[in-house]
Amino acid sequence: MSLLPTLLQLSVLHILMAMIPGPNTVVVSYVSARVSRGAGLKAVAGVVLGSAIWVTLSMFGVGVLLLEAGIVYRLLRLAGAAYLIYVGLRMLRAGVAPMDEQRPPQGARAPLIAGLLTTLSNPKSAVFWTSVFVLVVPAHAPAWFYAAVVALIVAQSSAWYAFVALALSTNFARRHYLRLAAWLDRLAGVIMIGLGLRLAYELRNEIIGR
Repeated sequence: MSLLPTLLQLSVLHILMAMIPGPNTVVVSYVSARVSRGAGLKAVAGVVLGSAIWVTLSMFGVGVLLLEAGIVYRLLRLAGAAYLIYVGLRMLRAGVAPMDEQRPPQGARAPLIAGLLTTLSNPKSAVFWTSVFVLVVPAHAPAWFYAAVVALIVAQSSAWYAFVALALSTNFARRHYLRLAAWLDRLAGVIMIGLGLRLAYELRNEIIGR
């Protein structure tokens, strides 16, 4: 049986997921436009590394274990929500502070770590990849297929988020960003806080509904 159609299906599912705006897109966009192109590409490297970690863990069944070990998965999601809210507050603070009192933007000092932690703090990735592997990947697939999946995810993540970083770090984009920096920082902060609160709210509903 040819596994190429399965790889193609995984490719389409992954790129669609990556293109839906979420925490990864926000952090790459923010660092690229607010700091520099180099910092944006480092944030991309962190996102790609985090994505590779999630898909590798899912291939080894860790995603399923997280879902079955309810308390562990809930604690992980709570930590993820807290981190997203923390990042959002930092961005929001940058948008309301006077220019002469502003600290380095979120992710300026360690953009790779910011990208990595943002990706790892989204445990829904584990759910996505677990469901994808259950539905799409055939049982007892050869080792080369799993290696190809990881390579595919790394390549597609790198290409898409690098495109976002390069597009938003151009002189044109940065010039317009800086003119609206305060409002855009506030918007990015609100989005990240909203994503964190949504994750916390879903967790609360699960606990209450037990």
